[in-house]
Amino acid sequence: MTTFPLFSRTEDAELRVIVLLSVMLLSACNYWSSSYGKMPDKELRERNYRCQMASSLSAAEIQVCKNIRRECDVRADNGIYVC
Repeated sequence: MTTFPLFSRTEDAELRVIVLLSVMLLSACNYWSSSYGKMPDKELRERNYRCQMASSLSAAEIQVCKNIRRECDVRADNGIYVC
């Protein structure tokens, strides 16, 4: 009696790649968000100030400034007003 696998070999390989990439992406997101969480208050305040004073930012710099602002908001929600 022959059993048929749920996925073919190529579908199984594709599924494994998708799962692996998803895990890597989620790990990377956690890594970057936690690095801002570990940043000292003084450095976060200085970087936020530089973002506010900057006049022309690249797309990557804008994203960094958004992440810094988000961390400022997270700390403010926890009663730590540094920015």
